[in-house]
Amino acid sequence: MPVRLMALAALMLIQEGIHGKGINPVVGLYLAYGERFYMCDNGSLPWKWHVRATHFNPYKPKELQRITGNVTAHTAPLDDNCWGKVVVDARSNNQWKENAYVFNFKRNGCRVLKENAPGFYAALFKNSELKGPCVIKQGVYEFNDVPVEWSFPNVPILPYGHYRFRVMVGRAENQYACWVADARTIPKPE
Repeated sequence: MPVRLMALAALMLIQEGIHGKGINPVVGLYLAYGERFYMCDNGSLPWKWHVRATHFNPYKPKELQRITGNVTAHTAPLDDNCWGKVVVDARSNNQWKENAYVFNFKRNGCRVLKENAPGFYAALFKNSELKGPCVIKQGVYEFNDVPVEWSFPNVPILPYGHYRFRVMVGRAENQYACWVADARTIPKPE
């Protein structure tokens, strides 16, 4: 019996290691992509969006998603006198963990959108508002098969996972919009 035990111990000591794929860390530089876009208020607020995105191809991670749809603004324009709020829920253990991140922007609602999601802003508003004061006027902003880069320059690293972004915009006590985007973050390819 002791010989077998010694042979097993020797076998364990002689192994050089396990060869396999490394495990990615859970936080780092990321690539984001959208899965689903909808309204969080059943369409009762004056600013609406109807957005559909192409499927993300994990075999071509550098290929941009394309979006089709429109944003309709029925009331006052979105400018830098508006406020913004982004509530991010994280998916874990098959349920949403609400309010994982909450970002409040008391002013500069238009500029906040332009500076924190420049690729999305440019795709929606076709760079028409990128110079001068930031104002998104009333109207219908249509986009058809437009490539969008889901970059967020002020959030350089993020835990990888599944998120639900709720974006709310308004002025004073009036809320104009409540939009939802289900998205995922994965390690950024090199």
